Amino acid sequence: MPDLRRVLEELVATGAVKACLVVGRDGFIIEAVGSDPSQLEAVGAIAPSSLGAAEVIGLELAQGPMSQAMFEFEKGAILMSAVGQDAILVSILPSSANLGKARYDIRKFLPAIEKAL
Repeated sequence: MPDLRRVLEELVATGAVKACLVVGRDGFIIEAVGSDPSQLEAVGAIAPSSLGAAEVIGLELAQGPMSQAMFEFEKGAILMSAVGQDAILVSILPSSANLGKARYDIRKFLPAIEKAL
């Protein structure tokens, strides 16, 4: 998917994201850009269950559909965003990332990512 790869490369080029991947709800990576591919495989396999748990919490609390989940760690953050019904964008941020800018950039790119699928 050359168009999808190009869109993901543009997202990484913003500087807010150091790596990103689009994962199917089945855990298989559709496309990935940046970082060590072996690390991204593991992240891709785990992402759907993590996002699924967050979606269940939102449903139980009647919060409506989930659009984004964030996990913060000592050395960075991971943002997961729903891309339509069948895919997830996983964005890996460095510890120096401006979270507001990263969220803005990711939301700006989501329509192009969904269209490229």
